[in-house]
Amino acid sequence: MSLAVLQDLPNSTELFQRSSTIQSLLGQLQTTFRFTFSKDKDHLKVTNFPSKNTSIKGWRFTQCNPPVISESHVAEYSAGKSAEPPYIQVSVQPDETDATNKMSHALSIDGIKISSDASTVQWNIEVSKNYLLSTTSPSIVPSVVPSTSAERARAEIIAPVIPEVAYRVMSECISAFKHCGIDLHFLAEKLLEKKIINVRQKKKATDEHSGRTTDQRMDQLLDIIKDSVQQEGKVFEYILEILKDEDTILANKLYDDMINKYEQYK
Repeated sequence: MSLAVLQDLPNSTELFQRSSTIQSLLGQLQTTFRFTFSKDKDHLKVTNFPSKNTSIKGWRFTQCNPPVISESHVAEYSAGKSAEPPYIQVSVQPDETDATNKMSHALSIDGIKISSDASTVQWNIEVSKNYLLSTTSPSIVPSVVPSTSAERARAEIIAPVIPEVAYRVMSECISAFKHCGIDLHFLAEKLLEKKIINVRQKKKATDEHSGRTTDQRMDQLLDIIKDSVQQEGKVFEYILEILKDEDTILANKLYDDMINKYEQYK
């Protein structure tokens, strides 16, 4: 599993995609989040590795290269002044015959800031004998974009999403989505932000004096979501992001259910 960092510039996506080195490190399964370096730090560092010669439930972590990325290295690579991309690579493997089927461990990414005031971000590693999962905390603060990869990952980082499978999942979960407590206005705002609906559709859905009930207006948005997912799998990823932003017990449960169903049906 690898963590690579690029500056959030107009050409970042192109640079990311055309770099054979980064693509070989990350593979096809990737996710991104945005962060800024802490004001009192000029580098990030991944910490909280198990001590040397120590395994967690039979799983061993190996640092494949120094777990540090400097801000200057990120700037130099993004400007084309360095051929070596800034990345950190970690290997997680069962080293004992009695290794547990599943194991999770949170590494820490120190020296960066996301939307909260915390100076440490968790890099949650979940592994099983069938697949590896690598996830990081999401962020809305733009500046630098890191990416993680794994042998297999949750639906949120599957690219591309299969529209037929996503539509089936969305259809089965639509009732739960309606009753997970998500606010109509919050949902409409997020859908507009992701360009799933336009301003006119948002106004229609949030108009308290339209003569339609809140349930009816929510149904309208859910119909748009289903139709959009059927046409464009990326919308499914956006819906998962919205559930993560909602961050309630019911929304998180629905998020997990949708991921599990996608994995089951794909």
